[in-house]
Amino acid sequence: MDKLELKQGIRDAIPIVLGYLPLGFAFGVLAKDVGMTVAQATMMSVLCFTGAGQYIAIGIMKAGGAVITIILANILVNLRYLLFSASMVPYLKDRVPPFIASLLSYGLTDETYAVGMSRYRKQAATSSYMAGLNLTAHLGWIVSTLLGALLGGLIDNTERLGVGFALPAMYTCLLVLMVRRKSDLIVAAAAAAVCLAAGQLVPAMMTNLSNLILATIAGATLGVIINGRC
Repeated sequence: MDKLELKQGIRDAIPIVLGYLPLGFAFGVLAKDVGMTVAQATMMSVLCFTGAGQYIAIGIMKAGGAVITIILANILVNLRYLLFSASMVPYLKDRVPPFIASLLSYGLTDETYAVGMSRYRKQAATSSYMAGLNLTAHLGWIVSTLLGALLGGLIDNTERLGVGFALPAMYTCLLVLMVRRKSDLIVAAAAAAVCLAAGQLVPAMMTNLSNLILATIAGATLGVIINGRC
């Protein structure tokens, strides 16, 4: 275990944790509101660790939907991680043991992916850095969920806290870190356009987030074409 790499991973995870705190807290509040116990809400964040998927689960539970619906919706929403993890292989191969990488990849999220890729483009990937980054981010999500579930009964309207800006702001900052060339900006703009167009043309897609999958595939394809890679 490289202590310097571990500490760097923890430091790089702090902005992510700050973004997770209001979101995880709000999830804990909503989970309590639909009848989940503090333990159930917290364990969901421990075992699932997918913000979008967890919020979808809460919405389906509130609407009285079936468990299979929650499972299928989460599979669809999280398909994008297949693309994320595939794009990380060239950086991790021969640097991080496959078994360790598989374990640490449980903490892969949109945010840890963006921060990790930004790091790997400049520094060689290490299991210590991955552990510091992914485990710290996951711990932040768990703790914020626990706090939300514990204090949920004291809050009757989470919108009054004004935390709705946290997720968009965090994604915007991560995008800025990833854009290094004109081609990156073109790909990002194209992916955003596809996402918005899909949401407008087929409104139901905004519910299951499959428009994000389409945008991801479109952006990745355009990126390959622009950079002339196969």
